[in-house]
Amino acid sequence: MSKKFGVLTIHGMGSQRPDYANALQHNLYKKLREETIADLSFKSIWYHGDFQVHQDRVWENMVQSGNPLDQQRLRKFFLNFLSDAATSEFRPNEADSSYRRIQHTILRQINALRVELEDQDRPVIIIAHSLGCQIISNYIWDAQQNKGIWEGQEPIEFQKLGTARLLVTSGCNIPLFVSGLEQIVAISKPNNLFEWHNFYDRDDILGWPLKPLSKGFPNAYDNIVTQDREINTGWTPLSHSDYWEDKDFINPVADLIQAVHDSLPNDTRTTNHV
Repeated sequence: MSKKFGVLTIHGMGSQRPDYANALQHNLYKKLREETIADLSFKSIWYHGDFQVHQDRVWENMVQSGNPLDQQRLRKFFLNFLSDAATSEFRPNEADSSYRRIQHTILRQINALRVELEDQDRPVIIIAHSLGCQIISNYIWDAQQNKGIWEGQEPIEFQKLGTARLLVTSGCNIPLFVSGLEQIVAISKPNNLFEWHNFYDRDDILGWPLKPLSKGFPNAYDNIVTQDREINTGWTPLSHSDYWEDKDFINPVADLIQAVHDSLPNDTRTTNHV
């Protein structure tokens, strides 16, 4: 059965498995109607494989060096987390950089999604967490500006996520990457129906509201982000890891997905309902 719209997920920092979004998909599907699920193609972007083998090698070199290191579990945690953030932004203008390899990983999943949508420019929903919010923002920015992997060529509308109806960010740390800039500019809205819903927990020191980042001009975050939504995923900084399993996130995101399905033309939906 052909699919009518798609969901793309992208994970955040730290050690991640290729099946990282299984629990999210399961939790969302428990809330969505059967006809919505039948029309939905769910794809996950897994970019961490580009990092892990190198991070593991560095860690092994450190612990085998003979130099005493206290707090090894915490050190390894920060090595993985901070290395992900630094490596993902490193040498964006070089063809063999991790930055561009990640962009190509995203593009492969976008192309695979389009095949399941019968090569049609159908609506897409993006669900991002943590560092994945910055990475997918970079991808959209580059596609809109013909930079990065798109330098010297023109992506088709679907490849540049021009059909994105929703960008859902959670535990978003974009402010950590842009706060030193003189003018902080967001991506352009891909289309007039696009909405950006940002979920954050005040206890999550890596998750931030986005609308206060910039105001007063067309591509200010205050204009591009539809809503900053505070939720409670826990009572400590560890809440950063809990968004995708928390009902305060799952329930409203399922409603947003359902609304996109309900807005599809009747002749594209599997089953009409009253």
